[in-house]
Amino acid sequence: MLPPVLDIYVIWHPDDVDGDKIARQVIEHFHGTPYVGLIGGSVEVYTRSASWMHGSDAPRPIPATEPQPHGLPSPLLTAVVPLVGIELCRAVEDSSSGWGEYLTAIVAAGSQSDNVGIFPALMEEWDRNDHLGEVLAGIQALPPHVTNDNAVLCRDISQQATHMIGAPLSKPLTVFISHTKRPSQDEEADWVDDFITRVRIRISKTHLQEFFDESDLQPGSSFADELDRNAASNSLLALRTDLYASRDWCQREFRKAKEAGMPVVTLSAIRRAEERGSFLMDHVPVVGYQDGDEDTRDRSIDTALNLLVDRALRYSLWALQQDGLLSLGIDWAPPEAPEPATLIPWLIQHGSTAGDGQFTIMHPDPPLGPQEEELIRMLFTLVSTNATVEIVTPRTYADRGGRGL
Repeated sequence: MLPPVLDIYVIWHPDDVDGDKIARQVIEHFHGTPYVGLIGGSVEVYTRSASWMHGSDAPRPIPATEPQPHGLPSPLLTAVVPLVGIELCRAVEDSSSGWGEYLTAIVAAGSQSDNVGIFPALMEEWDRNDHLGEVLAGIQALPPHVTNDNAVLCRDISQQATHMIGAPLSKPLTVFISHTKRPSQDEEADWVDDFITRVRIRISKTHLQEFFDESDLQPGSSFADELDRNAASNSLLALRTDLYASRDWCQREFRKAKEAGMPVVTLSAIRRAEERGSFLMDHVPVVGYQDGDEDTRDRSIDTALNLLVDRALRYSLWALQQDGLLSLGIDWAPPEAPEPATLIPWLIQHGSTAGDGQFTIMHPDPPLGPQEEELIRMLFTLVSTNATVEIVTPRTYADRGGRGL
């Protein structure tokens, strides 16, 4: 069995009535589409609220503060999200409740290990001048407006969990903004500039960093080298306007990101048409830019950013499990379904090592369609005319009798 990777614990006092609703939203998010394609145990959400032991109001301890029973493996990473409400503050003030000692143990675990992260989220305004403020030891908290917006709260949890994992993604989590520098004949230059500026403003209102060539390329640096390096080490947000797919630098940035396995999301703002697309730019999530009023524009940008952060965490979790997958006899475990842009470089490097011409590829769900699989298998015949290729996801691997997941 591969060990569990990321456990998220949402903790709240049972009398803080909004805590249960927020916890359920977090559970639904991390059990949702961005993460269902991973191996079981990659990410799990647990809740702690109701009292556990006689004589104490505090809930059941989390594994980070005491050993797992029966020799069960502990997760590689633990993210703890205390939901700070009025009743939690009151309970910590009451030394007989057990809540103060409970949270103190969690904070101690976080200070002793980089694999335990604590991310308090405020349900109410809080001045920190109380015993809970002392217990949390100055840990920065997410403000109430974050807790009141489930999408933002889950994005911040995903981002902080990705920070905990670190490499191969850059730290802090950075969005590489890939864009064209001029409009098509049917686009107004001011409109394209406004679109790019609006995206940058929305990023500035998050905890994300950005890489934007016009402001981040230093004088004297190699333009091409810096773009290649940053595209291959950061999450890429492609601002796809009418000319984007035809631009050499946009294609190059897209390709570098894909070959490195980086998370990619396209924010599509095509106003009229593309003369042709690009096969390099398929096989990624696409969010349509809703060019209506201020709110709809901002919401579509936020949707793309939220999805990009989820893809970043998904990528990081998969990367942590790749060595375990290779030990099961998997030849290649790419973070996305194989395609020519990623498969051809892999075949050049590894194709000759499989003397018997048998290859097993595992990628996150969903599985490829039959037509897609057929084309991938045809590429393998260029390496070995007798190549046999099995392309599986965690779910299809288990359905075929695979073990170890």
